[in-house]
Amino acid sequence: MDALQESESSSSRRRGVRRRLLAERQFRYVFGALLGSGMANGFLPVAESFGVLKVTGSPDDLGAVLAVQAATSLSLSLFAGVAADRLPRTRVLMASALTRLAAAGALAAALLTGVASLPWFFVVAVVYGGADALFSPTSTAIVPDVVAPDDLGEANGLIGSFSSMTWTVAPALAGVLVSAFGPGTAFLADAALMVGTTVCLVLARIPAASAEDEPEMPGGIGAQLRQGWQEFRLRRWLWLLTVQWTLFSLVLLAPLAVLGPTVAKQHLGGAKAWGLISTCLTVGIVGSQFLAGRLNVRRPVVFIAWLPPLMVAEALTLGLKAPLAAVAIAAVFSGCAMGLQGVVFQTTMQKAVPGEVLGRVAAFDLVASEVGQPVGYALAGPLGLAFGVRGLLIACAVVAATGSALFAGFISTARQPDLDEEGEDGESQPQSTTVPAAHPVTPLGDASAG
Repeated sequence: MDALQESESSSSRRRGVRRRLLAERQFRYVFGALLGSGMANGFLPVAESFGVLKVTGSPDDLGAVLAVQAATSLSLSLFAGVAADRLPRTRVLMASALTRLAAAGALAAALLTGVASLPWFFVVAVVYGGADALFSPTSTAIVPDVVAPDDLGEANGLIGSFSSMTWTVAPALAGVLVSAFGPGTAFLADAALMVGTTVCLVLARIPAASAEDEPEMPGGIGAQLRQGWQEFRLRRWLWLLTVQWTLFSLVLLAPLAVLGPTVAKQHLGGAKAWGLISTCLTVGIVGSQFLAGRLNVRRPVVFIAWLPPLMVAEALTLGLKAPLAAVAIAAVFSGCAMGLQGVVFQTTMQKAVPGEVLGRVAAFDLVASEVGQPVGYALAGPLGLAFGVRGLLIACAVVAATGSALFAGFISTARQPDLDEEGEDGESQPQSTTVPAAHPVTPLGDASAG
């Protein structure tokens, strides 16, 4: 009885924290902006994949477009991290949203008027990828600006779970729009979502820090990047998780992004089937993120490290010629692991990294963990033609599960981050060379290692 009462009391406290967060103007509109951006990102893979396949019909071309977009995003992410720490974060997010609005709108017009060709997709990939680079580290860094440290777990769970709800709707809706009206309409919906994101950021009215409040950032961009790298390098648990995710992205996530739509088009019914699979993936993410915000994980690094081996289920079932229902169930399972990892990783990083360097550290994590994806995108098409699409997916799933499990065993030996005052070795952490930034009590972006 006491345990039941304690559980009910804890649940009531969590609901109270979430209601209080949503009652605060700045968090509410930042939350809305992240939801809009997340839904647009849910539209993009379906619209882009079937847009390229409609125009050229080639998985090789799709892999090349995805590789260019990812490479552009990664190449600018470090500078985006500097911008996130140096410029008003709301303005950085607005610049990203407006640029993506222009890119998606232009491609929508080209597709709807029948003038789109492969070069159009490459141009938009560069512009959209560069703008998306601005959003990712900044959306991670802005959450501690509007949320008290003790509320970060609940805030990340709330953002992650509701963002995933929008991603659940977005791929399915994108699949329906592509099937009924073509990919141009899906890009038009993406542009409309960027309008909503921009409006929310305007309404958030987060004031720029005054000169007295801004942390001192000596030197130019090079010096600031070196400082961010130093802060990233000092945290062994962080860069070990990043290396694990780099290899996992290269071996599994990138090939799945290219070959998954191809399998869906050839064997499972096309865009509607891929939209359903993507929706099931995000259903798993939503459910687990609701839970993740309430978890008190004692060894977060070990917990995060053992989740990637569980994420191969979707790719494995696609490769094994499983029916659509089985692939959908496997996607839910993979999504559960992704959702747990995302929230726990975001919360751990936000608590363990000083706020004045959080944008740059998040950018280094993003770049390092995703650097293998452009290579994976570019190789997936040719390797699929050489060895068979389904055979390659099976091989990728087996190698990714085995390799990430072995890596997780090694990561488990690393000391956990101390989320209070001490460093991960039980000693005081080296002092940051910048002045600590204030975090007023008033993104989730794309988690890279999580």
